[in-house]
Amino acid sequence: MEAPPATDYYENTPRQRLFVESLKVTRIRQSRDLLRRTLIMGDDRQAWLDFGCGRGWFLEEAQRERIPSLAGFDASELSTGWLKDLGFLMAKPKAADLLWPDWSSLPFSPRVISFLDVIEHFQGESAEAAIRRLIKELPELKYLVIKVPSSEGILFRIAKWARRLAPGLYEQLFQVGTFPPHFHYFSKTTLRRFVEKCGLEIVSAWSDPDVDNVFHRIPSLSFFPGGRIFSALLRIFPADSEIVIARVGQKDSSE
Repeated sequence: MEAPPATDYYENTPRQRLFVESLKVTRIRQSRDLLRRTLIMGDDRQAWLDFGCGRGWFLEEAQRERIPSLAGFDASELSTGWLKDLGFLMAKPKAADLLWPDWSSLPFSPRVISFLDVIEHFQGESAEAAIRRLIKELPELKYLVIKVPSSEGILFRIAKWARRLAPGLYEQLFQVGTFPPHFHYFSKTTLRRFVEKCGLEIVSAWSDPDVDNVFHRIPSLSFFPGGRIFSALLRIFPADSEIVIARVGQKDSSE
């Protein structure tokens, strides 16, 4: 599958296109690892919606895994239209809320929903509200997969330490000046607290370095040689993303 037209923030320059290509390598690797780990879901794995599917890299890998009921949802009309043209089933947005799926537009009810690098874009308490809304609206929902950027990761720590000298690195991590920016970074502890506060039970959790070539992911350093070797050395430090598979508990009968 070819990349979508170069019309977004990340593809305005050759270095930003290099960023996107590097990001794609990482996301495909992560998707394959995630799908292997989700075998524990059994039959529930067969009805999956990727919320905030972006370029569709996860959808491509899930399709290769022959997940029969598979759909995506994204607030971007560009992304939605492009993925529909490639044959992916895309949930339509609600007429009164373009940032939320219209579940009636799908031929199945999702039993798994993934939020891969999405939750951090919700402001304030809206992330918890979104999770609770999903649980309320989808009676067959069994699992949520949540991936978030880590405040304990080496890139975040370097950027935070160097923000007075190189504020651009820190601003890039929070995607300052783009929509939507990052409002949150999570530690292992705060992610667990968030998941449990939403009434979910963690069944699996792990960390991921989230970068396969750090110098391609930071456009200003993309000229640096030996990026893959240096990135491999960075893996001895705390990883830059946290991922959980969480099970939906018993719904309150009073709802």
